[in-house]
Amino acid sequence: MHLKPSPRAISLYYFGIFAVLGVYLPLFPSWLEGRGVRGLAMGAIAATLPAMGLVAPPVFGLIADALGVRVWLIRAACAGALAVFALLALSSALDVSLGFGGLFAAALAFAFFRAPMFTMADVVAIETSLTSGIAYGRLRLWGSISFALMAIVSGALIDPARPAAFPVAITAALLVAFALSWALPAGDEAPLQRLGMRGGAQGAEGAARAAAAGGSVRERAGALLRGRDFRLFLAASFLAQSANSSYDLCYTLHLRDVGFPEPLVGVAWAVGVAGEIALMAFSGPLLQRFAPPVALAVAFAGASLRWALLSQVRFWPALLALQPLHAVSFAMMWVASLAYTRDRAPPQILATAQGLFSASAGAGSVIGMLTWGELYKRGGGALTFGVASITAAIAFVLAVTFARSTRRSLSGSSIFSAGSQCQE
Repeated sequence: MHLKPSPRAISLYYFGIFAVLGVYLPLFPSWLEGRGVRGLAMGAIAATLPAMGLVAPPVFGLIADALGVRVWLIRAACAGALAVFALLALSSALDVSLGFGGLFAAALAFAFFRAPMFTMADVVAIETSLTSGIAYGRLRLWGSISFALMAIVSGALIDPARPAAFPVAITAALLVAFALSWALPAGDEAPLQRLGMRGGAQGAEGAARAAAAGGSVRERAGALLRGRDFRLFLAASFLAQSANSSYDLCYTLHLRDVGFPEPLVGVAWAVGVAGEIALMAFSGPLLQRFAPPVALAVAFAGASLRWALLSQVRFWPALLALQPLHAVSFAMMWVASLAYTRDRAPPQILATAQGLFSASAGAGSVIGMLTWGELYKRGGGALTFGVASITAAIAFVLAVTFARSTRRSLSGSSIFSAGSQCQE
């Protein structure tokens, strides 16, 4: 019997995995500084997260589509990430200095396992939204709520200067996420059995069926990549995420340097996520009214404006007032990207298409992380976010070109509106 994950189980899992990021993103740069890691070295370590976002999602996407697995990949990824941070917490508690090489290796291993934890969750959520009638945004927003809560709590309770505090908190959050992954039923997933069926008569029969249905996973993915609109979409995603990574790496440092009250740093992150939550909750009507390429162009324009303002504003209440723009620069970009990916790709390669989008965004983050740390070291927030604004503006130009080149309407309403129904 094929069991689909319930919307409640997916929402709980989102809550668990985004609790990890709610601690990781705001505190990781400060924790690295406390270990003596700054400038280019900090950027190199921080870049491991998007670097694995470049490599892991396409690989896991192909595996997921070829073997028909989703949940088992999620569970394996959660277990791997938990093991990495448990070892890091132990070494910190024992006051064992890992140095740059050890910290880089730990960050790289965590990033490898983290990628499918999130990418596969989106695939499962999109597929479940088709059968449950619940919009993707309403499932995903529980992750944003979790991130906001943990950003506030971790900012108030965790001192990055204490070596063990940060990795212990991440380990605890990963343990919860791993436990919640078992609330997602694996259904009829049987990867080992499917691997065994790839040879012999059964393999030949499966190949014939794939050819009759329009090709293998690789052939379908190749056809998707040959589309000009999809390539423009990937290029714009690369640039936009490169600009967004300046926020992930340098925002906390920028607030500190302009005199933002330290106890309110977590609140600032949470205000941004509150805007993200609001947009995701109402993303269905938004994407019924505007095609995803149009929504993406608006998102990139909003991001360019946000980074330009952030580079110039110094008055801390004004900086806090800018945070709701996160709804446009991130949330609108994300839901519109998933809407486009789901409607543009055949359902047989949904995980692969999602992996290609994640890889493009991950590549942008890699370049960004390697750039922003050094730029911030040389010119502070003014230089860093000024360059990010220009980068997002270029993504906007590509998105306008992409929107004009799209020949068919991609409304996204099938998965992002609350009344979505199962599609065969």
